[in-house]
Amino acid sequence: MPDTSLQSPWLLWLGLPLLAVAVWWAATVAIIFACGRQSWRRPVMATSSLLAIAALLLMPSVSRWATPLGAALGFLLGIVAWGWFETSYYTGYVVGLAVRPCPPNCGGWRHFAHGVKANLFHELSIFIGFALVWAATPGPNQVALWTFAIHWWMHQSAKLNVFFGVRNLNEEYLPEHLRRMTQFFSKRPINWFFPFSVTISTAVAHWLFYRAMQAPDAFTATANGLSCALMALAILEHWWLILPQPVGVWAWGLLSRQLPEVKPTVDVIGGFLGSGKTSLLRNLIPQLDPKTIVLVNELADVGLDGARLRESAGDSESGAEVAPVVELAGGCLCCTLSRNVAATLSRLIREHAPERILIEPSGAAALGDLLGTLHQPGCRELLGPIRVVAVVDGKQWLTADRAVQAAIEAYVEAAATVVVNKCDGLSQAELNRIDDRIAGCNPTARVIRTSFGRIRLRDLSDTQEDACMGESLPPRLNFEQRAETFAAAFDAAALQRLFESIAAGRFGDVARAKGVFKTAGGWLRLEYAGQSLSLNPCGAASESSLVVIGRELDPSLMAAVRAASVSPAPAGAAAARAPAETHRYLPTTVG
Repeated sequence: MPDTSLQSPWLLWLGLPLLAVAVWWAATVAIIFACGRQSWRRPVMATSSLLAIAALLLMPSVSRWATPLGAALGFLLGIVAWGWFETSYYTGYVVGLAVRPCPPNCGGWRHFAHGVKANLFHELSIFIGFALVWAATPGPNQVALWTFAIHWWMHQSAKLNVFFGVRNLNEEYLPEHLRRMTQFFSKRPINWFFPFSVTISTAVAHWLFYRAMQAPDAFTATANGLSCALMALAILEHWWLILPQPVGVWAWGLLSRQLPEVKPTVDVIGGFLGSGKTSLLRNLIPQLDPKTIVLVNELADVGLDGARLRESAGDSESGAEVAPVVELAGGCLCCTLSRNVAATLSRLIREHAPERILIEPSGAAALGDLLGTLHQPGCRELLGPIRVVAVVDGKQWLTADRAVQAAIEAYVEAAATVVVNKCDGLSQAELNRIDDRIAGCNPTARVIRTSFGRIRLRDLSDTQEDACMGESLPPRLNFEQRAETFAAAFDAAALQRLFESIAAGRFGDVARAKGVFKTAGGWLRLEYAGQSLSLNPCGAASESSLVVIGRELDPSLMAAVRAASVSPAPAGAAAARAPAETHRYLPTTVG
């Protein structure tokens, strides 16, 4: 006669689900909490590894224990084993290959392949983990293996659904070092894969429940009941992806990321394209301490400034830890990324508890929009004083067309400090004219004259006033950008001739061009702004790349650059590189 002592409705409908919910919720909150602080990553990973090893060592014995208690223990061991893979991912130790940010035109199978590469090591480790758990459960008690397998199935299903698009992405639970994964998230009400994944999972849950109700003994009832409850919870998580989600389901896990009491001072290092913002930051970074974060925004999808600033951080003479550099590529921080500014700053403050944040928006940024974003509810209360440092190329201000001059004046009007850069190329009469213009735009601003962006950190710390919001914005400038990476090597002389043609206006009104190129004689860095062109030796990069920003750019520009190469890339490499070129038209209020 079958043992029905553990097949009662009270147990199957309440007891086992409550146990599964308690363990599932506690384990999830613990992982989110433990991985929330960067300083905890190593001890958390070490602790999780020890627990996972202990679980694997206990599994053979527990797998031979075909009793209700053995089923419960197997369930707990399976949770611990799976927890290692979640912890290894959220701490950032087992993730995937370093994949460049996908360009806007990246989609379909190509985008999916990038997502697989970005998570490759994690997915491969799960295969190995499944094999280890399988080998560690030789007895009749397979609950640990079922628990691991259900987590694996629903993990893959959830990732695919988030990739294809769901309403609730739950990005807030990702630690800062995994923010790059959000490029593989899509937001839409529902996707085509969701009904299939939920239907299949629901059918499996029903089958497990039927087996629990019809089980011939208490062990089988408990084993199937726990598996059914776990599958039901996973299905509920899936529905939360597209339906209104209960507030604070795992909110306790975010307590480790609570904002510090000290609110960071924000310095916006602004200026028009080519004014010398990156050079100024390169000089500042060795003077910064780890309590400062540098947030860099690239207009183009091929980011170059972030890499240069990280080089400066690595070149600190003292050898001490310096400020981390966070790069946002693919659009103006004040425009296409403005909706993410508050969330990004909140995560950075929780992760690093900075006392100061330096923001370098693209030179094509709309300063009024950026300041408005920083002052909006949900963002302003996170921050202390907000100040603008306007970096001005004096020659550009005096000689550019009226629209560009209006953009420069907007920076000056909002600034607490105005840095007149490139003074080595200005006469005394020109310097006097610039002083008069600054006095007319912002008579209370502190003025610093310099060349090559050389400035002392304390020069930016003398004022604590909030940035002026400004009541007017300059005319809207329509910028285009071209960005491409190259596998070929280049002829230095041909590059020089080409960029002289660009400076002469042969390929349209180029406001800014920068890139790095591999040549037979070594690597060269291109800098062009304000009718000033330089092509100088530089350190090796991972690949040649170019970013051009301007108005009415000639469509043949990138073809002319490729024509300056001396060793064409193999066919396969060329095919792989070609989609990296982007042609984007960005109507941007510049200021």
